[in-house]
Amino acid sequence: MAPVSKKSLLRGMAVTILATAVLYGCKDFLSTAAEPQGTLDQTTLANRTGVEGSLIAAYRTLDCTGPTSGIGQWGCAASNWAFGSVPADDSYKGSDGLDQPPINDLEGYHWGTPSADIYLNSKWASMYEGVVRANSTLRLLNQVVASSPTEFSPTEAAQISGEAIFLRAHYHFENYRMFGNIPYYREDDIDFRKPNIDSAAVIVEILKDLDSAIKVLPTSPRNGQKGRASQWTAKAYKGRVLTYTHQWAAAVTQLKEVQASGVYGLETSFDRVWSAYQDATNGPETIWAYQASSKDGEPNATNSNYGERLNFPYS
Repeated sequence: MAPVSKKSLLRGMAVTILATAVLYGCKDFLSTAAEPQGTLDQTTLANRTGVEGSLIAAYRTLDCTGPTSGIGQWGCAASNWAFGSVPADDSYKGSDGLDQPPINDLEGYHWGTPSADIYLNSKWASMYEGVVRANSTLRLLNQVVASSPTEFSPTEAAQISGEAIFLRAHYHFENYRMFGNIPYYREDDIDFRKPNIDSAAVIVEILKDLDSAIKVLPTSPRNGQKGRASQWTAKAYKGRVLTYTHQWAAAVTQLKEVQASGVYGLETSFDRVWSAYQDATNGPETIWAYQASSKDGEPNATNSNYGERLNFPYS
């Protein structure tokens, strides 16, 4: 047998020591960690920061998010341009025949094709993702209020719940507009295998949520942050739902109240409604608008109104 060199022996010892260290480290990590590392659960989030972060996550679903948007498609766009403007011939895809084939089927009213189903499923999933996040915020808030009563003042807690309830109403309304009969989920639901309720019953539930939100929301956005829902946001949204469902008398009363508040008004020039200039954002005509983020470290700029970012030359 050939003699083993000192160099080979040292190398073998080093490998053995490294392997032992790795195994010991794994054993130590698995045996001593009181909580799973690198995860967030309701216990970890049960504080002011967790509740506020959960609420922001519920707002985030207003526009396309990675988990629900699919890759490079826009069925989850907040404006629903793929389902409205394209089939109505107000807009065209503007690229080439092989780009985004679902849009071709939507334009031709071929709603039953597997291709169109990709966009329809994206809309359904993204809106119920928003519902889940809103309900998760409400459950977490209730947990914190029960375990740490001084974490939030009663007014703060009520206003946070109002924002989450308003968002829940919005997400359900979006899917109602698309699908009609849908299941309605609240924070105390424990079985997600709920049957659809008919479209009229959905509207009853949405209006119930909006009324609950109106009672507790502040008259101006909380913390002075424009993207948050306020009492007037919820009142205007209620007027929209009433109008959408042809409840004309109630809608007129509701919207006249919003108009008389003086909170909103007309822009000095129509072009300012659609301007990208910073001084025109969140103007007097804006009742509620998604607040996009850019240059925030996300490499693909998916936080910057991803669902609408098509206003530039193809390729």
